Amino acid sequence: MSSTGVGVVFIDCTSDYKTYMKEVFGTSPFILVEFYDDVSCENLGYAKGMVASGKCEGSPNPNSTQNYHFAASVESDGSAVIEYYYDSVCRSSQLMDTYTVDEYTLQTHLCDISSTKWYYSDGDNSVGSESGGNYGYTNESNKTSKVWYIILGVVLPLLFVGVGICCCKRKSHMKQTEVPEPSTTSFQTQNTSTLDVAVRGQVGLWDDDVITAKRIPRDKVRVKKLLSRGAFGEVYEGVFNGNLVAVKMLVPHTRGDLKHVNDFLAEAKLTATMDHPNIVGFVGVAWDALSDICVVLEFMENGDLRELLTKYEENHHPVGFDHQKTSIALQVCHALTYLHSLLPPVIHRDLKSRNILLSNAMEAKLTDFGISKERQDQTMTAGVGTSLWMAPEVMLGKRYDVKADIFSFGVVLSELDLHTLPYAQVKEQVRDSNGRKLPDAAILQQVAMGSLKVEFSQATPTSIVELGLACVSLNPCDRPTAAEALYRLQVILTKGLV
Repeated sequence: MSSTGVGVVFIDCTSDYKTYMKEVFGTSPFILVEFYDDVSCENLGYAKGMVASGKCEGSPNPNSTQNYHFAASVESDGSAVIEYYYDSVCRSSQLMDTYTVDEYTLQTHLCDISSTKWYYSDGDNSVGSESGGNYGYTNESNKTSKVWYIILGVVLPLLFVGVGICCCKRKSHMKQTEVPEPSTTSFQTQNTSTLDVAVRGQVGLWDDDVITAKRIPRDKVRVKKLLSRGAFGEVYEGVFNGNLVAVKMLVPHTRGDLKHVNDFLAEAKLTATMDHPNIVGFVGVAWDALSDICVVLEFMENGDLRELLTKYEENHHPVGFDHQKTSIALQVCHALTYLHSLLPPVIHRDLKSRNILLSNAMEAKLTDFGISKERQDQTMTAGVGTSLWMAPEVMLGKRYDVKADIFSFGVVLSELDLHTLPYAQVKEQVRDSNGRKLPDAAILQQVAMGSLKVEFSQATPTSIVELGLACVSLNPCDRPTAAEALYRLQVILTKGLV
C-alpha cells in the first residue's frame, strides 16, 4: 500500500520496500536511511529515501509556507553530503544545516548509535544488503577514521523533505489512515481513538498533575501561519484569548505515534516547570484528540538569533561585541545558570543560535527543550545535539554533564561576534585538492581532537575572547560554570568594556 504526496511517497515497510524505492527512483541515484526503534537496529520504524542529484530538490506547495529544500550528493571519495535550505533555490545564505556521511557508513550499513542504517544506490546497482559491498561507486580504499564514524553516528537526526520516499512500519494492532499534511508531503497517521486508548491506558504523563493543571481549551487556540519546522515538531503563529502566541505541534506523520506523543508531553511538562525571564514562557497545553495536541508558548516578535545574525552579515554590520550583543550573551547565560542550578540539573543539549529567541525588546530567551534531559546520574551518555555546536565529549559518545552546554555557549559567542555559522571561516579558507569546502564531518573531527576551535574577531575585547575560548576548552573541567561565565559577562558590562 502506498500514498503519494507532493514530492514524497510513503509506503508500508514490507520485505520488498527497497525494491519499491528502486522502481520509483528508476535510474536516479538515491540515499536510503533506515530509522529503528531500538539501539540494536532490530525493530524497523521507518525508512526514507532521497534523490542524490547534487541539485536543489523539493516540491514547492503554494498552499504552504513550508520552504525546506535540500541538495544531496555522493562525492568521489564515497561520502554523502546533504544540505538543507530554507528557500526553494538553495541559496547559500539560506543554508539550514549540512550533514556528511562517510564512505564507511554507506558501505557497511552498521547500526550507529543514532539507531540508523545508511545505504546508497547509483541508479544502476541495487540497494545494499547487510553484508556491505559496492552501492553505486568505486573506491580505492576503505580506510575511514573511527572518530568520524562515531561523530556521524551522533549528529544525524535528519529532517528529510522535498523529493523522496518514506516507508512506515505497519502496526497490526492499529488502524492507519492517510492524512494529508499542509506542506510538501503527505503522511499516514494512526486512528485517533485507538491512540487515545493506548495513551490513556498507560500510567504516566497523560494523567500527570503538571500536564492536567496546564491544560487549556483546544477550541480557544487558533492556529495561523507556519513559522518553522524541525525534525519532529513544527511551530505556528497563533492566537489564544486574543493574544498572539506560538503554537508547537508534532509534524503530521508522528502525531499518531505513541512514543512521539509521550515525548512531546514530556517536553511540555519540562517546559511548564520552567520559571525564568530568559526562558520562553509556557502558556498551556491543549488537545481535543491526541492527534492534535499542541503546546502554546510565549510569542517572540523578533524571531531567533540566527535570523538576526544573518541580517547582520548581509548588511555588513560591524563584527565584534557591542552592548546589545553582550546583553544577549548575558541573558542566555542567566538561563543556563538557572537550568544548571535545578535539582536535578537540566542539560539543554541543543543550545544554538536558532534556539535563542528575541522579544520585541530584544530580550533573549531559550527555547526548544525537546531533547533536554534532567541529569539523573553524575554524567550522561548517548546524547543528541546539533552538529556544529556539539561538545567533543558528546560527539564521541563519552559521558558528559552540564559543561556540554557551556561548550555550545562558547560557539554561540563566536556567532555573536562574527555573525556567521560556526567554523565558516575555516570552510572558506581550507579546501580539498578539488577546491571543495571541508565537509562538516572533517570539521567536527578536528574539533573533537582539539585541533580546531571557533574564532573571534580582532574587534572583540580580550575579556570576551578569553571567556569564549575557555568555554570551548577540550577538557570539560577547564570550562567555566554557567554562573562563572555569567559573573564575567556582568563585569564586562559593568566596566563598560563593550
